[in-house]
Amino acid sequence: MKENEPAGARPSGRRAPRRRILLRTLVGLLVLGVLAVAVAYFVPVLGVRAITVEGVARADAAAITRASGIREGDNMLRVDTTAAARNVAGQAWVERVTVARHWPRTIAVQVTEHDPAGVLKQGNQTQLVDTKGNIFLSGAAAEGVPEFRNIGAEDSAALHAAATAVGALPPEVRAQLEAVEAPGESSVKLLIKGGKTVFWGTAERAAEKAEATRIVLTREGTAWNVSNPAMPTVR
Repeated sequence: MKENEPAGARPSGRRAPRRRILLRTLVGLLVLGVLAVAVAYFVPVLGVRAITVEGVARADAAAITRASGIREGDNMLRVDTTAAARNVAGQAWVERVTVARHWPRTIAVQVTEHDPAGVLKQGNQTQLVDTKGNIFLSGAAAEGVPEFRNIGAEDSAALHAAATAVGALPPEVRAQLEAVEAPGESSVKLLIKGGKTVFWGTAERAAEKAEATRIVLTREGTAWNVSNPAMPTVR
């Protein structure tokens, strides 16, 4: 140690090699990381091994898989999930859809189907209406779906009222439904298998009217009015 040099001091020049080694190591790791990502993106190291379709009861799962445009063996990183969802959304029965990667090698397609409320018949043509009042499928029928009568396909308000009424009914009552009439949005009437009828009027207070309908169907009388669900009456 030189005279007048503070005890414990280190020559700054000795630190330079260590810094260069550390810098080179970090750069090397960064380059390796970039190369790994590039290889994974451009070379199908992580290929799609399975495509699952969930939430399907009436739609065709195989048709949905084909429509997605995704194939087994496709590179997981390069799968365009947004485009796949857009393609599937155009399939019959599909109301909403999401497509997601489930690592390491699965693509999951989650479907929410239209809930059919009724079928419109005009001549030889049939149209299915969902519980939101939207016509979503033409030229098809669905088992267990009531007929919508005296409702014009162009009368969106009446369609919505009839569909809302059906959608509010508990399953055990919905299963008894034969048809729904709605010549206007304030004239909804349920026709029950076996000959009973239940007049709803509007679709307002639908949950209350659905419960009132369930109750009156357990009672005597063939024609009921639940337009005021707090006071059902025999018509």
